[in-house]
Amino acid sequence: MLKDLERILVEQDSSGNDGEELQKELRHAAQLLWRVQFLYEADWASKSAYDLIRRYTPYFENLFDAIGYRVVGRPNDRLIGLLAVYAPARQSMKLDESLLLLVLRLYYEEALKRFEINEAGEVEVDSETLLSVYEDRTRRSRPGIGRMHEILTTFKQRGLVRYGEQESSRSFTLYLRPALPMVIGEETLASLEEYLKKSGAADTPAAPPGGGAS
Repeated sequence: MLKDLERILVEQDSSGNDGEELQKELRHAAQLLWRVQFLYEADWASKSAYDLIRRYTPYFENLFDAIGYRVVGRPNDRLIGLLAVYAPARQSMKLDESLLLLVLRLYYEEALKRFEINEAGEVEVDSETLLSVYEDRTRRSRPGIGRMHEILTTFKQRGLVRYGEQESSRSFTLYLRPALPMVIGEETLASLEEYLKKSGAADTPAAPPGGGAS
């Protein structure tokens, strides 16, 4: 890993560029990916980090593999993400967080089958529709709007959803992002659905889907 970095920096210097500056940029890109978990080519704020990770993918794969994470996302997916090779032992989510993530994943999959997806691989849904689906699928009362925003803020920071200036209102448009199927796979999806059937979704903590970096 250190040899890979040294080779990259030597090549940078020998080509007349600034190896020290590149090292800072590589460090920043790694820290950003670790912090937010998913980066998108279309997101202006993270595009430079996205491009850098694409350019030096083997280096970043080795870097994160050393701490038990794998870099995911093919170039045509237009996203790069981190998933744990093995889910962290003590990581947990509250039940309403797990259930909302389940609903987002289900809605994304069903919208994909209906070809309701934009060029960025996102699915658009309004908050009222999403909450209605939540009630229907989980057989639970919908979370309050404040709690929903709290959960969605966490998901937004991880690159799972995005929304704009209406985020503080009771009704707003939400975009489900293509990282969702990566974070909550088919096996976890099935286990959560089975949990709902068996328990009636009793209000207890649940293990989180996927193995994220957060």
